[in-house]
Amino acid sequence: MHYPYENHIRELPLKENGKTMTKKTAPNVCSFLLVVFGVVLPGVAPAEADTAIYNLTIDNTWSEVTHPGRVAPTDAHFSWLGGGTHSDQVSFWNVGELASPGMVEMAETGVINKFVGEVSVESLKRNAFGPVAWRHWFCPVATTNKSCGELSVEFEMDSAFPLVTLVTMLGPSPDWFVGTNGLPLYEEGAWLQEVVFDLYPYDGGTRSANQWPLGGPRNDPAEAISVITEESGHLVGPAKMGTMTFTLIWKTAVESSTWAEAKAIPR
Repeated sequence: MHYPYENHIRELPLKENGKTMTKKTAPNVCSFLLVVFGVVLPGVAPAEADTAIYNLTIDNTWSEVTHPGRVAPTDAHFSWLGGGTHSDQVSFWNVGELASPGMVEMAETGVINKFVGEVSVESLKRNAFGPVAWRHWFCPVATTNKSCGELSVEFEMDSAFPLVTLVTMLGPSPDWFVGTNGLPLYEEGAWLQEVVFDLYPYDGGTRSANQWPLGGPRNDPAEAISVITEESGHLVGPAKMGTMTFTLIWKTAVESSTWAEAKAIPR
């Protein structure tokens, strides 16, 4: 399945007695993944829930070939990547709305600590399975900085929390970023085998500078998150920056399956 550029938010329909309603989930156990500096600690799946492990591969195509004249002069990259898996009872950012403190920190500095914390808060409310985070750069071929890391990572999903939100700053920039917003990986009772999501740039709305270095004048008051277009006149974009490809590598319907158990099963 391929998702073109859009601010992707979905409700999950559920039919009951001939009527279509929004599916609402309430897990029996407050469960979540803790991710600390790229280390994933196993969580416990809610009872009667399917679990799965996905591989995420990021293809960063930000270069003079794809974006002539619109590439940072040195070390162009996607910064730290963070977010989480969650239900349709919560969203963490939307075009046309002000950025949360965590989104501001991510878009302005590339640091994802506050944003991951916001996901953790929602996991305690049983709106999210928990945060995921990778604290290294995701770089195009032309960038060879020592901060660049692996372009493929893995994370755990739970069917009670079928949506994934992941964001990363375009570095260096004032407050520009790419990412997903409530992208579904579980639909109609089944895990999707592969989802390719196109990455186009957004403006975080908190900095007014149109420059490559971090910082610049603050917008006072802050503006809403917006799509970067040709008409907006940004140095970056509006061409596609790359893709996120989510590939299912393991799934089960067994209760309380953990990351360790899943990794031990041949595939």
